[in-house]
Amino acid sequence: MTQPPGYYPPPQVATVCTWHADRATALSCTRCGRPACPECLTPASVGFHCRQCQAEARAAAPVMRTIAGGRRPATGGRPLVTFGLIAVNVIVFLVTMVRGGGEGGLSSSTVFGEGALTPMIVASGSWWQLVTSGFLHVSVLHLVMNMVSLYMIGIWLEPILGPARYSTVYGLSLLGGSAVVYLLAEVDATTAGASGAIFGLLGALAVALKRLRLDLRQLGIIIALNAVITFTQASISWQAHVGGFLVGLVVGGAMVYAPAKSRAWWQWGVSGGVLIALIALFLVRDATIGDWVCSQVFCRQV
Repeated sequence: MTQPPGYYPPPQVATVCTWHADRATALSCTRCGRPACPECLTPASVGFHCRQCQAEARAAAPVMRTIAGGRRPATGGRPLVTFGLIAVNVIVFLVTMVRGGGEGGLSSSTVFGEGALTPMIVASGSWWQLVTSGFLHVSVLHLVMNMVSLYMIGIWLEPILGPARYSTVYGLSLLGGSAVVYLLAEVDATTAGASGAIFGLLGALAVALKRLRLDLRQLGIIIALNAVITFTQASISWQAHVGGFLVGLVVGGAMVYAPAKSRAWWQWGVSGGVLIALIALFLVRDATIGDWVCSQVFCRQV
């Protein structure tokens, strides 16, 4: 269109990015109108939104939770706790092997000797063995089998429960396996391995899949095969497997079946109750082992 003589268009007002004062821009947020450079704009369903509007939208969005009430991980579902547990077990094994002079000397390593679970030594005051034994392994094959099992279960179970609840099931299952070993194994037998905690995760996974109404036949076959191996191989601690599995069933069931309105009370109440029960078993067993040790060394009253 031809402008009339003497017409001068209004001067263009230069704008700068709201977050970068040194950047001129002709763009703005379609939601709030703030001027913003391309780096500070994100494509939206209509136009572009600035970083402030994006942050407000994320804050107002409902929190996505799992069936257990945990936050869905912001890591794309990657089982970071599982990876961390695998890393800890591998590092402990390497340290044990170095201190023992190679794989053939694992049992002579001071790390293994002080950390593996021997009931009569625990009764004498080495209570940490109830936990540390779950991170020690007797061979490379033992470590690999347990870590592969931990990974295969963890990639399914951790996203279902969420990191905090998954860690709780793992820790209590480890203690559950140690408790049954301490209660029923020979007082001078030495036990080590993460299988008690892993069997707990297996039990929790079975309950979680039942809660989700998924087919349990394949998992049932895996559990049955592991049960046969557990009770037919003399070198395997059936006490650790049974104890971990039972604790995993109970705590895992509390995690996925707790009523939504009182979920936290049920989950952490049951977890706390299981922990108290395990501590009670440790204390009761302490007294009986003390009597056995005393009889073996011919205690005398003076």
